[in-house]
Amino acid sequence: MNIRFFWQLIVAFVLVIVLAVGGVFLAGRAALNALGSSVHDRLPAVARLWTDRLAGYYERQASWEGVDALIASYPCGPGWAPWGQDWQMDYSLTTVDGTIVAASERDWVGHTFSRAELRRAIPIVVAGRPVGFLFLLSFDHFGTEPPSAVVGFALQRFLLAGLAIGGFTLILGLFLSRRISRPLVDLTAATQAVAAGDLSVRVPVRYHGEAQELAVAFNAMTEELARADELRRNLTADVAHELRTPLSIIRGKLEGVLDGVYPATPEHLEPILEETRLLTQLVEDLRLLALAEAGELTLEKRAMDVSDLLRDAQVNFGPQASDRGVTLTLDLPAELPKVMADWRRIAQVLSNLLTNALRHTPEGGRVVLSATVHQPSVEREGGMVEVTVTDTGAGISPEDLPYIFERFWRGEKSRSRAGGGSGLGLTIARQLVQMHGGTIRVESTPDAGSKFHFTLPTA
Repeated sequence: MNIRFFWQLIVAFVLVIVLAVGGVFLAGRAALNALGSSVHDRLPAVARLWTDRLAGYYERQASWEGVDALIASYPCGPGWAPWGQDWQMDYSLTTVDGTIVAASERDWVGHTFSRAELRRAIPIVVAGRPVGFLFLLSFDHFGTEPPSAVVGFALQRFLLAGLAIGGFTLILGLFLSRRISRPLVDLTAATQAVAAGDLSVRVPVRYHGEAQELAVAFNAMTEELARADELRRNLTADVAHELRTPLSIIRGKLEGVLDGVYPATPEHLEPILEETRLLTQLVEDLRLLALAEAGELTLEKRAMDVSDLLRDAQVNFGPQASDRGVTLTLDLPAELPKVMADWRRIAQVLSNLLTNALRHTPEGGRVVLSATVHQPSVEREGGMVEVTVTDTGAGISPEDLPYIFERFWRGEKSRSRAGGGSGLGLTIARQLVQMHGGTIRVESTPDAGSKFHFTLPTA
């Protein structure tokens, strides 16, 4: 059962209330029974004497007819008359079903007492079975002990019953409180572990309702924190690795020039300048990626024509493709809807994809720029334009595909450091496309080329 935390509390409170009310009821009933038993046990000898005389009368007459004459004719004296001027006692004599046959007040005759009221009366027993009840409406003068003693006895029973019920309710409350608070205890311990730096901790998902949702959300959060921490460590190591090589080259060249090993000629200074350009590009890529991931990169979106963007890219990268002996072509439909995008940032995405495609396509190969339209569907309200960069290069192995958009990732063959680039181009491309509300993906087969697709929402 998936019971919400709110309803768990409601059920717990209702259960405690029911137990408390039921306990009070049972304790009160026990106290009344104790009071009745106490009254019966503490009746004076004269009351017992009259029940015996009334029982003898019924045994002789087999009925209560004429019992008034018995009561009125009995000699009255101190200590003997059960009602009279010395006692001022109101009484009622009833049949076994509660019907009054004799009473100190004539108007009472014929009325009937309830079963609950009869429990406070004195039974008249003949041959082991009750034949009537003697009901005393006041027993202020009865008994050898004052009424406070009887009341104290009843209150003692009531207190004992209340203590027993209170103890049981307390134990049940502790059990329910522990069961309800256990998820919070687990979550607190896990939170403290995370605060201490342990990102491997997980909360057991064995609860229901909000507690289960909270455990799942907490575990997802810790997994994301662990992943972010791993990426941070990897980023630090990758940046250090990327900086080490150009800095080593720059240092070696400059030391050689200063020591007179190399003359300060353009031939020896050009590699230093080239490595400086690579460092500048690396720093700029890192800055752009940090701004994009933090959501602080401003996009200047407007309605733009994708066909114009692809034609400009063909013109700009045409000379580079010709130098490599690669054919760069366009494959566009007759009409394409405009998209809402930042021209400069999407041109940067396209530039990164084309640079990779030309770099890894051998001489005689081909790179194709194409675009298609995806109409609105159930999954998305608006249409999308999909841009594809296809090459006939070396391709990417299946085991490398999941990491193609990670920072500083390079395949051992097709993406070596010697091939150029900072290893951040595809990561930046993915971030920029996602900021536009689109997606980017890759299809590749080793030795058969690759296809990079990214989508943009229509205007």
